Amino acid sequence: MARQPILDRQGKTYGYELLFRSGIDKTFAEIDDQDFATMSVATCGFSRSQDAVSQSKKVFINFTESLILQGAPRALPATLVIIEVLEDTAPSPEVIAELTSLKEDGYVIAIDDFEGDINNEALLDIADIIKVDVLGKSFAEIEQIYNLIKNKKAITLAEKVETHKDYQYLLGLGFDLFQGYFFATPENLTGKNLDTNYASKLRVLATLTTRNLEFKHIVEVVKADPSITFKLLKLLNSAAMGVAIEVTSIRHAVVLLGLTRITHWLRMVVMSDLTASNKPQELFTLALGRGKILEELAKAGQIPEHDPSIMFLFGLVSLLDVMLDMSMDVLVDTLPLIDAAKFGLTDPKTKMAQYLNLLIAIETVEKKNQQELCTSLKISEDSVLKAVLVANEWTNELNAMML
Repeated sequence: MARQPILDRQGKTYGYELLFRSGIDKTFAEIDDQDFATMSVATCGFSRSQDAVSQSKKVFINFTESLILQGAPRALPATLVIIEVLEDTAPSPEVIAELTSLKEDGYVIAIDDFEGDINNEALLDIADIIKVDVLGKSFAEIEQIYNLIKNKKAITLAEKVETHKDYQYLLGLGFDLFQGYFFATPENLTGKNLDTNYASKLRVLATLTTRNLEFKHIVEVVKADPSITFKLLKLLNSAAMGVAIEVTSIRHAVVLLGLTRITHWLRMVVMSDLTASNKPQELFTLALGRGKILEELAKAGQIPEHDPSIMFLFGLVSLLDVMLDMSMDVLVDTLPLIDAAKFGLTDPKTKMAQYLNLLIAIETVEKKNQQELCTSLKISEDSVLKAVLVANEWTNELNAMML
């Protein structure tokens, strides 16, 4: 299963689409049996997603015509699941009747990959969400399709949005939701300097990578930043933490969480603070996941030339240019990195840059590129899969601590 976030106009996560993959070595959904693919996502995939994300988020799942007619969507809760009707589904009276019944029972209906076919009018009229695949289309073509649906009662969703330029156009056009990799691409990267606040946050990251890190180092970091102190105390006072005793000092708070947990939490807080207000929170989660994947690969001996802590920090800061809307060439001299990592962020020919390319291939579900990079870097695909699973669990736990 692959999972891709869907963001609203404010950049907040509206939900996730669950995507079927027949194996780690597959570059896309090689589906011999579409019903099997749907059932796999709807059962194992849905259950797994509920362990991995906030249960307040919607989950988009493709359903085939035959499974819709069999009533298969009813196996999942209407409060969470959005039923995606595939583009090749014919608007037969039977299909329309079943979709109408599902809507009456509280299910949300999304029409996938609308291309402007007026023969699908009956499906459009019943839809709560209409998805438009914008990849490879000119702005004029997108506008023509959008004009056919803008007066419908449905929410409009642009999918496969790859660049900020496209996103800004689609936002201006009036789309309500957005799906794609646009939020992790740089924008407005020149003419801006690193301010004192950001510089201090980067020093915190440097402290957290110190060998033989001790409680006293963590206490100094927290004491030096009032906003971090506030967030730490708020965390410990939350019902989820279950701390029943009075916290008497910052050191007491740090000890209560423990060195490992406080270190992970601080990394997340710092990355969240570095994320500009106009950037989606998915961005810092993505950065944390990058760091954890590389750390796990290094721990497993798949990146023997560098310490896991070095690889974690390299992955963690690899999206700072996007977070801060600054050029990585400007940022790199301020980052607490070894030279190899600095070159990896600015020179695409280096081996470290290839690790970054591997992360991007994982995120964009480009399995062919992932296979080629694994071969080139002598990293086993099984190790990548395990690292991704660990990273997902880890970032989900950290996100839960921030709620």
